[in-house]
Amino acid sequence: MIKKACGLVALYACAAHAQSNVTLYGVIDDGITYVSNVGGSHVYKMDDGVSQGSRFGFRGGEDLGGGWKAVFNLESGFNPNTGAARQGGLLFGRLAYVGLSNDTYGSVTFGRRYDLMSTTLLRYHSGFTTVGIYNLNPGDQDRISGEWLNNLVTYESPDWSGLKVSAQYSFNSQSAPTTNYGHAYSLGANYTHGPFSIGAATTNIHDYFFSPGASLGVSSFLGETLPTAATIVALRDLRTAGVGAGWDFGKVFLSGVYSNTRFDNGVEADTLQSMNAALRYSIRPDLIAAAGYTYSKLEESRWNLFAVTLDYFLSKRTDVYTSANYEKASGSGTKAALVTIGPSGNDKQLALRVGLRHKF
Repeated sequence: MIKKACGLVALYACAAHAQSNVTLYGVIDDGITYVSNVGGSHVYKMDDGVSQGSRFGFRGGEDLGGGWKAVFNLESGFNPNTGAARQGGLLFGRLAYVGLSNDTYGSVTFGRRYDLMSTTLLRYHSGFTTVGIYNLNPGDQDRISGEWLNNLVTYESPDWSGLKVSAQYSFNSQSAPTTNYGHAYSLGANYTHGPFSIGAATTNIHDYFFSPGASLGVSSFLGETLPTAATIVALRDLRTAGVGAGWDFGKVFLSGVYSNTRFDNGVEADTLQSMNAALRYSIRPDLIAAAGYTYSKLEESRWNLFAVTLDYFLSKRTDVYTSANYEKASGSGTKAALVTIGPSGNDKQLALRVGLRHKF
């Protein structure tokens, strides 16, 4: 009896030990933003998830022996001002996947993840090196800020002397239009050598739906006048691709990204191109200044976006920051529209923000 009891205790201890590598983590970002013009009026608002999306998650793995590990990640987005779930109310809308990994062969996972435009190129964009999402390219239609694919199989290679490659395939999801209604694929590669790194990626989604007026601030799209800003357009294909590079000089980090996004409804097609440059400077270990500039064009529309930020770290996990984002649009019927804020009533939009971020 004693032997059985000892065996049960040992088994329970092993099971508990197997769970000990599960990590709880998260980010809470909140602050006050002044916007010069949204739909014709200025606004002051509490806005969260600007420098980083507010989230909490669990990640972990189990050693299976022979160099193999089982891995998983569950991550949920939320609004700290209301407690509401983000990503359409999904329980784990940011990440939900399980898979196997091996140091020699790489990893394969199954579930909901970001496509490779984000995981490959965001690190080089001023939307990452400065204040965040306000500074992303028009409508984030190139998907660099972090967009998801459902029913996704992802392969990630090991590190081959600085080179890593990845591939994804998403089965027809019949899900929310803002994710991917049809099948999709994504490819990406990164190479790092000393202070220099470079990455390239592409994503193609079949049957894609979005609102060009609300997202881009345009009044016409693919040769058709939009009845309202909220009008949803159906595309046969969305294809986006980009390349980014960065140089880390210690206190100074310089980077740039070019993206090319093609909208195709089966009859007409047009391309949105964006060129972004970013500079981050560590004034001292606890104080960072950064700036970014983006030029974008689609048909007759043009956007010039400028951003500056100052970030002060109270500790390794808590920082306060202030930022300014200004966009000037041009082209017939084109309005300025910073990402997540909504179209201005004219061709200009300014966002001034003070925020607080805590990581745990």
